[in-house]
Amino acid sequence: MPRRKPPRRPPEFNGFLNVDKPAGMTSHDVVDVVRRVANQQQVGHTGTLDPFATGVLVLALGKATKLAQYVTGSDKAYHGAVTLGSATTTYDGEGEVTSQGAIDHLDAEGIDAAMSLLRGKIQQVPPPYSAKKIAGKKLYEYARAGEVIVAEPKEVTVTLFVLDRWEPPHVHFHCLVSPGTYVRSLAHDLGQALGCGGHLSTLARTQVGRFRLEEAVALGDLERDADLLGDRLVPIPDAFPDIPSVMVGDEATRRLRNGAEASIEARGIGIEAMAATRLFALDARGQPVALVERLPSQPGQVRLQAKVQL
Repeated sequence: MPRRKPPRRPPEFNGFLNVDKPAGMTSHDVVDVVRRVANQQQVGHTGTLDPFATGVLVLALGKATKLAQYVTGSDKAYHGAVTLGSATTTYDGEGEVTSQGAIDHLDAEGIDAAMSLLRGKIQQVPPPYSAKKIAGKKLYEYARAGEVIVAEPKEVTVTLFVLDRWEPPHVHFHCLVSPGTYVRSLAHDLGQALGCGGHLSTLARTQVGRFRLEEAVALGDLERDADLLGDRLVPIPDAFPDIPSVMVGDEATRRLRNGAEASIEARGIGIEAMAATRLFALDARGQPVALVERLPSQPGQVRLQAKVQL
């Protein structure tokens, strides 16, 4: 009796996927959908969006999950709306109202002046309902148990926090912030600065590093046409345009994949790569071998140390 062939394994996807997250889903819900579409478990996100928020959610698939932290560490851009006149427990529209204040006296000039106080390097306190951990426990776990825990403020950078228009009670804005910044806290702090209270009512993430909203794939389109996943997957080196790539030979490939140092000839390596401290090493097929660090070298040689093996 002829031996049965083992079932063919589905292709493994390695790269980053820019998904336009719909409102009402958690970031993990989106990960579950892409796991089903890709038929692979190794899928993770590079930074959560609240369920009510929409926009850019960058997912890492396969070997790209090893580099998720480098995407998480990118600046992020948003547009949204702050509703003035009421503060809430969660700093968004889903919490209970904790205070209310008059807004009749407010105008665009005064609101912009208050927003300017929240630009630049600021000390920001995370919302009480957030995943920030204190003593191994998330803040929202304390809050749901009725425990009042105030986190230590953290320095963040708000490069932009711009008033787009004032349509009472809504402040429409766009912002560009450093990783770890809570836009909900920006909304709450704006309400506090104006003396009337405020909460974040809408939010869309428009950019994470090189990933932009206009290039994102709709989750529904992905579910209807699984081939879109391969078409829209961003190869690992392309996700980091500031990190140059260099081709390495078979011996260097073997050494770097094993976590060892490798030396390659400097001849033929571009000026950009020679000036960089981090590089992607590519094998003869152009596939990423490792994210490497360039070490001090002898003239004519480039020493590389694998930091993340791919």
